[in-house]
Amino acid sequence: MTGRNRTDRIMVSCLLLQALVAAPATAEGVDGLQRAPVAAVTQDALGQKGDQNTQTALFLPFDAQTGIAAFWSGPDFIVVADQPVPAMMRASGGTGVFSGLTVTVLDYATLLRIPLPQHPALRLSRQKEGWQLQAPESAFLQKKDGQTALAPSAAAGGGVASTSASAPVPAATSTTTAPATSASAGSSSPSSSSTATLSFTGAASLHTITAQPAPGYVLFPLQQPGHEFELPDPATGARLLIATSRTASGGVAQAQHAVGYSVRPTLEGVVVEADADQIVMQGAAKGAVLHAVSLHPVPVGLPLPEQGVEASRQKDWQWFGLQEASPATLAAEREEKLAALAKASPGQKKAATFAAAQAAFASGAFQKAAALLADMPETTPDSGSASAAGSATLRPEIALRAASALLAGNLKGAQALAAPEWISLPEFHLWQGLYGLYAGQNSQRTAILLAAGFAQAQRYPAPLRDRIVPAMALYIARYGTPATVRTMEPLPDGPAYDLPRALLQAREGKTETARVALENLTASDDAQRAAIARTEIVRLMQDADLIAPDMAADVYRKLLKGENGASPAPADIRTLTAVGLAHALIRNGEPKVALSVLEGLQPSADVPEDVLAEAYRAALYRLVFNGASTSLGLPPGSEEELSVTQRTALVAQGLPHVPDGAEKAKLLLGYGRLLLEAGHADTAATAFSQAIAMQADPQARAEGEELLAQAAMQAHQLALAQMALDHAVSPLMPDDLAARKAYDAARVAQARGETEKAQALLAHDESDAGLDLRGQLYEADHRWADAVLVVGRLASRGLPQDGALTEAQRALAFRLATDAAAARDWETLHRLKDWLAGRTLGRERDALFTLLLRQMPRSPASH
Repeated sequence: MTGRNRTDRIMVSCLLLQALVAAPATAEGVDGLQRAPVAAVTQDALGQKGDQNTQTALFLPFDAQTGIAAFWSGPDFIVVADQPVPAMMRASGGTGVFSGLTVTVLDYATLLRIPLPQHPALRLSRQKEGWQLQAPESAFLQKKDGQTALAPSAAAGGGVASTSASAPVPAATSTTTAPATSASAGSSSPSSSSTATLSFTGAASLHTITAQPAPGYVLFPLQQPGHEFELPDPATGARLLIATSRTASGGVAQAQHAVGYSVRPTLEGVVVEADADQIVMQGAAKGAVLHAVSLHPVPVGLPLPEQGVEASRQKDWQWFGLQEASPATLAAEREEKLAALAKASPGQKKAATFAAAQAAFASGAFQKAAALLADMPETTPDSGSASAAGSATLRPEIALRAASALLAGNLKGAQALAAPEWISLPEFHLWQGLYGLYAGQNSQRTAILLAAGFAQAQRYPAPLRDRIVPAMALYIARYGTPATVRTMEPLPDGPAYDLPRALLQAREGKTETARVALENLTASDDAQRAAIARTEIVRLMQDADLIAPDMAADVYRKLLKGENGASPAPADIRTLTAVGLAHALIRNGEPKVALSVLEGLQPSADVPEDVLAEAYRAALYRLVFNGASTSLGLPPGSEEELSVTQRTALVAQGLPHVPDGAEKAKLLLGYGRLLLEAGHADTAATAFSQAIAMQADPQARAEGEELLAQAAMQAHQLALAQMALDHAVSPLMPDDLAARKAYDAARVAQARGETEKAQALLAHDESDAGLDLRGQLYEADHRWADAVLVVGRLASRGLPQDGALTEAQRALAFRLATDAAAARDWETLHRLKDWLAGRTLGRERDALFTLLLRQMPRSPASH
């Protein structure tokens, strides 16, 4: 390399000058290996006792539409905002107590992490243009419960704000009661000061979040709720469900524990540690709702109503006007109700309209029912009623209006079914599942709701049953787990179930049986069923390796265009076909084209949001790890010719389509490596920080922190590199990762001029990188004899006994020669000459090496 050649020339010139005057090497003058300048280090620790600079405030520029949650995670205080705020990146580093602040901006959130191992009392207040986090004005160290804590002095912390108490963070308290009974404080309307701190035993907090149990769920009321999302706990990796607040709510005062989850104390918002995967958090108009989604859910909230009553007495039958009658009888009743509506007086109009809509719905005339209800005014509940939130949703007209709109194809009109209050009525879980099906919501949760209501739907009158059960069966067959699939056994007879039956046969490994069944269905009179069968048969054959990826892609394209006699795929099937095309392109080594196919697609009944996200993830995985072509069984030369810059640009565009989590974290680690390869260290550091925030596994987090340290060093951010190395801990850290961490720490120490510390860190590192850095450190200190020993070991590995030398090997040989000459180690220089046996180091280096050899005594010196 040009820089290395220049260094070689400078070093040799200096050595020749030293030999001419027959004087030992000195530490003065320019030798090309002088000590690197010491970089300024950002303080990242709390001030000590007696520090006069303890008054600290951190302003968080989150607008009124951005919700936050704030809580402790081990030694760190965490603030999470539910919007990406790139401007916060400039706050990293902080000052005073907050000097260790790091900010990670995710696609849909902003994460602030402040190391405060002494857990000072903090105050969080809502300002006009954001939030302000404050530490005590002055602090002193005190002993409490055997632990040292930073606490407010009598002068600074003795007063109590009008809405809160200024107190140390309480320890998590164990209780055996449900959230409803373990909460210690009620809630009230927020005061004008909008200030909140964690309350503690004995503090009169006027403003806290108190869990409110209901049948099947727990509501955490928030005056202005933000958004809900998941993040792993930075300290433990535990799964955290976080609900933010856009205004001061006072947070959760005490820890609360229940089956499958626990509620953490917070300074703001709600944070639930979910032990069971089935525990989920959902947004509601009045706050955040915690519940369980499973065929066998853990108890959350109050007990649900008993399910032993006969169907006709359940609310879905009563509110929808269902009855056990033949389709002809139901149609006749519909006509009778419509006739009665036409004759109704103005005072009877509303009741007659609702009765006619019920009869239309029960008879399968869903469009008619929706049209009738669209003309009927909604009833507004008493806003002063304590149960207004529930009654606004759980009413017969709202239920019938939403269900009719859903089956009439009006998804917007069915949004009421997404309200969490329906959880308290088990008979409406099925309808929440149907809404999730048509809205393209998460496939696993939707399949569970549909499976749990499958038997219920089969008992509905024929017009309603025949409309919803085939769609439910197809969805469960396509996306359900083995447990949810078993709820359909035996699958009903009839042609409406032939398609899900074929998909189940494919899942069972009966490929040929499924293929024949799907081929027969391609000739179906039902255009939609035939279109789905055509797409599914291509996927089946590709998954079974019966056709190559390029052939599958070609067939998918023809299905979308309607070539070879096939009619174009219907609009509601095109997404399914397009996603199949994208997967075929990915397997064929064309991820760029696959991303162009996916662009603009929206979740649908056939392609839920997580399935669409998986297609994006597969394409991005191929772009990031395109060296996996052979392991994926792809033909040679099938990979798209894309530069690193093109690949990183495509990945950056696609990442927002992949939900946060461990899979995205893996993508981000690979993306960060690509960015480092392209020389974009700052952007790589951002990608690594995002990956760490999403990764729950301690070892994976430690690997991410080590990569972050590498990127930070390349970006000359030594404080960030050191912080990342401090966080890179894992109970079972592999030896290679531990060695890389030690090497990185040594590089940071070297950059700071801490040579002895760097040498100590590398004392047992015999890797090539470790020996190389140790040699650099000895060379920088002019400890030439030690440098010869270390670089000599490196050369003994890297220099072949015969054959031409690579450029790196030539540079290594010349480096050993110059170190040996500086140490006046003529024996090593002589051995190196014999080892090279006349092989060239390059014209310039050969000339300089000859000059060094001329200064060698006639008889090699012994040491």
